[in-house]
Amino acid sequence: MAQGYRCGRCRYGLLATAFLCSAAHAEERCPAELRIGVLDYELAPLLVGKDKSAAPAGKLIDWIHQAVARSGCKPHLKLQRLPITRGRELLFRGDIDVWGVAFPGSELVAGSALPMLDSAPDPQLGFYLSSYSLYIEAGNQQVSWDGLNLRGPEDMRVGVAPVPALRALVAERNWMAENGLDTQNVLNKLVSGRSAVAILPDMLMASQPPEVQAKLRKLVPPVLTSWYYSPISKALFARHPAFVRSFWLEMCRAGRAEQRLKTPCRE
Repeated sequence: MAQGYRCGRCRYGLLATAFLCSAAHAEERCPAELRIGVLDYELAPLLVGKDKSAAPAGKLIDWIHQAVARSGCKPHLKLQRLPITRGRELLFRGDIDVWGVAFPGSELVAGSALPMLDSAPDPQLGFYLSSYSLYIEAGNQQVSWDGLNLRGPEDMRVGVAPVPALRALVAERNWMAENGLDTQNVLNKLVSGRSAVAILPDMLMASQPPEVQAKLRKLVPPVLTSWYYSPISKALFARHPAFVRSFWLEMCRAGRAEQRLKTPCRE
């Protein structure tokens, strides 16, 4: 009887040890908190609502919650809207863990963690395929674009948001830039006639009210087509690489399902 009792205690001890080891492993794998920054302007359908003080909303926020839930982790999520330049600065310093949506320019590749393949962001783990085009006023006959050359008045400036990949494109083509505070500011300048041409995201322009769309004309082809990614702070990736990889994969699955893209996500 005593021997059986001792064996029972032994089995209980082994089970307790296994449980504690499992819990410790989960804690190591899962972050306790996830500080997530998103743009403070509308980028429909990913981010909706123009009130910068309102809680972030849109498909991007839904996908973030979904990706975290499917990771098996339950961190406390802290979402905040931030100006684009400020958000990237906080990410690079490790003061936020995730920057919700971004084109992967060289600055992000160097300063954050991204799903990489052959020294470049992996196109099979981008979560949303987006294009940017040149837009002009509907009645403007002076500006033209054939995919290679942008023609217009000599003093013409191209409106561009503080997105490093877009500003690099403008610089590479030797276009004079009309730098905006953010995408909405660039659009406002174009609609009000303060700029003749601007680079804007096609998905955002498709969601504009009819009276705004009637004032503008898109020039084809797009100047840039690329995948959106969710960059991660280097500190979070170093501490929880398995969670981060799971997050990227689930974001990829959610975004491609929304766009009905058949290209698979790399597992």
